[in-house]
Amino acid sequence: MKKRNKVILTFVALLALIAGLAIYFVWGRNQLEIQVRETKGSPAGKWTAVVQMEVYSASAFADDAVYAVRLKGPAQKDRQGDLVMNVPVNYPKPAPSIDWSGGTLVVTLTDDQKYQYLATSVDGVPIAVKQK
Repeated sequence: MKKRNKVILTFVALLALIAGLAIYFVWGRNQLEIQVRETKGSPAGKWTAVVQMEVYSASAFADDAVYAVRLKGPAQKDRQGDLVMNVPVNYPKPAPSIDWSGGTLVVTLTDDQKYQYLATSVDGVPIAVKQK
């Protein structure tokens, strides 16, 4: 009888371990990884534009990667920088490039690159999009 109880306890412990690992890999990995690709300061020095790859990992098998163009400066509302644009990562297409023209942030995409989100103005900074 004692040997049978040990086998049952071992089986229950093994099931609990498997369930714990399954929960960790399915629900427990909500992470954001950020890789900065390019930064450019505005001519007045008030704003910094940043292109970064943001990878959202919701589980062991689902990742969503976008190039995010963000503005960082004294009036930003988001600690990562205010979101200007999201562009899906689609290798081998390059990340968007950024530049300033006067007080306007110019974001350049490749000819067939499309954005998922665009704010035409962020905190009074006009945004222009070009295709190359």
